[in-house]
Amino acid sequence: MADASQMSQALAYVCAGILYPDGLEKPSVTGRQAIVRRGWLLPSDIFTAQNIRNHTDFVTVTMAAQKESTISEPLGRPWQVQARIFPTVSVLQKGQSIQVVFPEDLAPSGVVGLWYDDGELQMTAAYAVTAQDTAETVAAALAKQLPNGTGDGAFVSVPGVLVLGNVVGYGESVRVSRRQSQLYRVSVWTADASVRDMIGRSLDTELAEKNWISTLDGRQAQLKFVGVEDVDAMQNQAVYRRDYLYELIFDTLQTQWAADMMFGVGTIDVGGQDSGFGAIAPLPREDVVKRALEAMASAALSVSAQFEYPGMSLNQFGTVVSSAD
Repeated sequence: MADASQMSQALAYVCAGILYPDGLEKPSVTGRQAIVRRGWLLPSDIFTAQNIRNHTDFVTVTMAAQKESTISEPLGRPWQVQARIFPTVSVLQKGQSIQVVFPEDLAPSGVVGLWYDDGELQMTAAYAVTAQDTAETVAAALAKQLPNGTGDGAFVSVPGVLVLGNVVGYGESVRVSRRQSQLYRVSVWTADASVRDMIGRSLDTELAEKNWISTLDGRQAQLKFVGVEDVDAMQNQAVYRRDYLYELIFDTLQTQWAADMMFGVGTIDVGGQDSGFGAIAPLPREDVVKRALEAMASAALSVSAQFEYPGMSLNQFGTVVSSAD
């Protein structure tokens, strides 16, 4: 789900894409070095060798104070099913071991579950498969969750214990818990007033064409222009600044993940005879599957950010850099 800091990061990526239309490794639209940062200038940006007075320009994206406004949201906050994922990974019983099998022509998906009962302890494990996984990584992750578990390639086993496995699909449901408006300040900092005009014109023209921008989770946020002003309080120090104000309207979402039944349990009476359904095994603990799905969702968010804004990431100072760095 998107929050205010993630939105400022997305807006910084958009600005970087405007100033470097051919990628961060290529020259900027001005031919000068332009640094895009989520956050204010650092002291080093003004007082070190690579600074604003030595032909280095800066664009900063920060949150700005604003009056609270009420934004309409769906009445009753209804839940909606956003995704229904069917399993493509499978498991094979190999003696007392389980083999994880990946599809050849499909993207891997599903929640792989294991269960065993050694007479004293009943244990479950679960792992939600991501697109970056292999059969070997899934087997290793499951083995770590089981006491004395062993991962050997795509096989998972526990010495002296029969391990059972299953793979199920899962679903994602979301609802809007808050629809909010946040004001952002895009500031141009340069030692050359004419360069300020060039950078400002590029940002203003391109952002005027964007009514919506992609969030890091692959959704959309509405972008509205609010105003622009020159801030020349540091003009005596040969620092020229221009602020563009934009309003972003986006949803804060509540997300719930749920997997299909991992193992069946119990018996029913059919004509005086007991008839079982599914494997006679306990369901994996809910927190095990929940943690597996949350880990998968976190990995998916990272991949989504790279898909929406390829080649970009933030370093420890909030500067937009090439993700290859």
